[in-house]
Amino acid sequence: MNERIDSILSAQVVTELGPGLTVGVVKDGELVYKNNNGLMNLEYNIPFNDATTFELASVTKQFTSACIAILEKQGKLSVNDDVRKIVPQLYFSGDTIRIKHLLNHTSGIRNHNVLLDLSGFDYEHQGYTNKTIQQLMFRQKGMNNKPGDKFLYSNTNYVLLALIVERVSGMPIHQFAEKELFEPLGMSNTFYSSDLRSVVKNRAYPYFQVKNEFKQPKSLTLCVGAGGMSSTISDLITWSQVFLDSKHPFSYVADFVTKLDTLNNGEEMQHARGMFVTAYKGYNTLNHSGRDLGLRSQFICIPDLDLGVVVFANSEEINAVDVSYKILDFYIQDLPQNEFNQAKYNHKKEELNQFIGNYQELNSDLRMHLFINNDTLNAQSSYGRNPVQLNSVSDNSFARIDNASVKYTFLSEKKSEADLLVDFGGAVFYFEKIELASDPNPNVSEYSGSYFSEELNIGYEIIVSDQELILNYPNNQGLVLKEGEKDVFGANRRTKYAFIRDDKNKVTSFYVASEGTVKDILFEKVNQ
Repeated sequence: MNERIDSILSAQVVTELGPGLTVGVVKDGELVYKNNNGLMNLEYNIPFNDATTFELASVTKQFTSACIAILEKQGKLSVNDDVRKIVPQLYFSGDTIRIKHLLNHTSGIRNHNVLLDLSGFDYEHQGYTNKTIQQLMFRQKGMNNKPGDKFLYSNTNYVLLALIVERVSGMPIHQFAEKELFEPLGMSNTFYSSDLRSVVKNRAYPYFQVKNEFKQPKSLTLCVGAGGMSSTISDLITWSQVFLDSKHPFSYVADFVTKLDTLNNGEEMQHARGMFVTAYKGYNTLNHSGRDLGLRSQFICIPDLDLGVVVFANSEEINAVDVSYKILDFYIQDLPQNEFNQAKYNHKKEELNQFIGNYQELNSDLRMHLFINNDTLNAQSSYGRNPVQLNSVSDNSFARIDNASVKYTFLSEKKSEADLLVDFGGAVFYFEKIELASDPNPNVSEYSGSYFSEELNIGYEIIVSDQELILNYPNNQGLVLKEGEKDVFGANRRTKYAFIRDDKNKVTSFYVASEGTVKDILFEKVNQ
């Protein structure tokens, strides 16, 4: 088995003196595999080792959730508490946001990463902290959805959870987690960052590639809760026992973190409280990945097999999630045939016609064209190079031929604002069917002008150049806007600009929506 896993690691490192990855596998409570390949530091040609410390990115979220679980067990809060009971500065939309809505990403709170992008934040020369994000969120006057209505992944939920831990416990989250979680578990090399200047022994540095040269990202940001943690393979293997050992002293944390709440419509979710609970080849997996500039991480467990896999890569060229599933496959293939047998459903060609057309992500300009080729439904994303073929799964659902974990479900009930759900292993993206403008507006000058948003505290300038509409704002110059639906524009950046007219048909403002996680940021025209 170890030789087979070694072959996966060898295939991931594209150059002998480049970044790489480190992997750990636990089976039946024993560490059965631990190895690495590539360099954790390119400056000094230092390879990964058994004590390499790496950043977790979004794998952090399950630990932030664990802190909430501990506080609930201590009787200091309840997941059903109104968030504004602890954070009264948050805008009240008329619907109560509960702590559980932050944990399972159904709060409707806008994602701060997208808000920063829309405000022209200069990541290369600026940094932000939890307080920066808190101040930004306290200025927001809108929501993406009613709390509990739908899953929308937002890092801001977990920045707010870190604030809740701080206010309820009376100590910063890094101190609380150290005292209540890491020390009791013996995770001596796991920590939330609290000072960018700290020396971290055996640190793996992240790298990204520009042409044939590796670059090291430099960050001035210190923001924890959604990310901001570091650990080692050994410590994460220790952590996996919380989920794999039902008699573990911290098993209540596992029950809390993996609990599947229900949406307002009664539908059970796949995202629990800091982890996804998704099926893979007949087994339930507990998993969460992480990604940041220059790094990728993955933590996944299958309790029924008493199996856990941890992968970290310090290169964007290495797919940590893909590596983890290839390792899982070795163990699953060596087992007696389980009951996994995905049902096949055959659509007739004329039945496929109901699904074809143009779809657009809600609160985004990302489009997807559905069409039939050789009696097979195909999906072509406006971001994708090639169309993907889809297999029929049921009368209204399909899965990618090359990746069955990606599912497409078409909705016929009009009480839903979406017509198509695309599910990437529990992370759901929502699409509506649209009719593209048959005759795009030739008089683009009526959209030009200066606009301002109070929520973002930023101005946008829209001009006309060579009969094209051009958007300029800080650190974003020369964005060419193209009309899709009438009065709705995009620049193929998962951002949508929907213009509003008054009763005299004059453009007065526009709403910006982006990446599916920010809805209706109002920009009003200031030079009418």
